[in-house]
Amino acid sequence: MSKAAVKTKLCLLIFIATIMLAVPLSATVVQRLNLDDLVTRADSIVIGRVVDSRSSWTKDGKLILTYTTLAVQEGLKGTPSSTITVTTLGGQIGKTILHVSGMPSFERDETAVIFLERSGGYSTVLGLSQGKFSIRNGEVSNAIQGLRFNDAVAARSVRMPLDEFKRQIQQRLHR
Repeated sequence: MSKAAVKTKLCLLIFIATIMLAVPLSATVVQRLNLDDLVTRADSIVIGRVVDSRSSWTKDGKLILTYTTLAVQEGLKGTPSSTITVTTLGGQIGKTILHVSGMPSFERDETAVIFLERSGGYSTVLGLSQGKFSIRNGEVSNAIQGLRFNDAVAARSVRMPLDEFKRQIQQRLHR
């Protein structure tokens, strides 16, 4: 195994361990990301509709990962394929549930704007639930319950018309 692969696995394990330690607190402490941060740091930004979701144990049987497949309706940054699979920590297998506070969740047929980053071999939502904006009735909104920020300022959700949100993203991409 190459040094880069070992380093990537070690970073992923540290990330997972950090999240697991935060679970008993019922909040995950993360860096606050504003729209500038999300646009700059995201490897890709897509609008997609959830078409499938499945959970499975990791190879070592210690964690549950959920794989959510979205049909890409529009790429706002990057060149996504027609579908993407987003991996999140947590999920349910049988009666066993792993819940991670602040981790985004997806519902079948839900449409959302997703800010994605690569983490190891996975495509994940940038900033946990900060990077997922559900679309309903022409508006975007994010649900950031379960997150605490390292600056100790209270979390505030974003809600605005989808067209305005897309305009703001495009404006930041062309700076």
